[in-house]
Amino acid sequence: MKFTDGVEQALLKRDLPIITYYDFFVLGHSLFQRREWNGEPLKRMPQGWDQTRANNAIKRMEERRALVPDSDFRSGVWRVTQATRAGSAEEVVCIADPFAYVSHLSAMQRYSLTERSPKALHVTTPRRDLWNQLRNNRVRDDLPEIEDLDKPVLYRPGFKDIIRRRPVIMHISSHPWTPVPLSGEETRITSIGQTFADMIAEPGLCGGMRHVLDVWERDADQWLPEIVEAVDQLNSKIAKVRAGYILSEVLDFDDPAIARWEAFAQRGGSRKLDPEADYLPEFSERWMISLNV
Repeated sequence: MKFTDGVEQALLKRDLPIITYYDFFVLGHSLFQRREWNGEPLKRMPQGWDQTRANNAIKRMEERRALVPDSDFRSGVWRVTQATRAGSAEEVVCIADPFAYVSHLSAMQRYSLTERSPKALHVTTPRRDLWNQLRNNRVRDDLPEIEDLDKPVLYRPGFKDIIRRRPVIMHISSHPWTPVPLSGEETRITSIGQTFADMIAEPGLCGGMRHVLDVWERDADQWLPEIVEAVDQLNSKIAKVRAGYILSEVLDFDDPAIARWEAFAQRGGSRKLDPEADYLPEFSERWMISLNV
């Protein structure tokens, strides 16, 4: 079997709807190192594996229509023409950006926490310096034999505003979560606890505080340990105060972590339960927050 045929067979075995330049580079590097596919020696091997040879291999794949540039991305992403599924917007975004994940109202929908069906897909990705750090760690793990590359083979692809006919809203986070995978997909998503934590950290991205309160009052009691753990990790003091009020005074739930959050209550301030609504004089004595919902 020719080396190029082996690469194509490896693509088909992955059976993913798209492949990025980086994933193709790693796939080709693996085959080059093994020099066989499914026990069959590979012929017409390249003399080495670098970005020039990877680019040439991609061109050959394009000529035989095994790969087609994905028009939903600006560059560096190809559709695998013989894949058995096209991939949802959520999945292809998470393949294209290996550190992105579904979040906010879109995560709420996936967990059936909201009956709303957001037209736009909400996705979060780390801030550039954090993304680059994650990239360096990933490349070091995936390509330990390659000591130096002339330029990064893993880079954040350019996203278009609409992917798979769905508008995409990309949020940049200075404190990204470690997401969880969805079974049977390449999609990553905030955990259930992280999704609840995002609701009180950024309620405007989760249907508004009135909707958030409805969701918490209806469903939070099923996930209290997960919620407390996630809120405890938040870098936002006001979010911990909001969560503390809801959990202790609305849901009548007690936990040592919640007691610790009281330290973030601020007397004499103008903190509000709903950051987007006007301040109201009705407030929580314990949490020192305007109950303006």
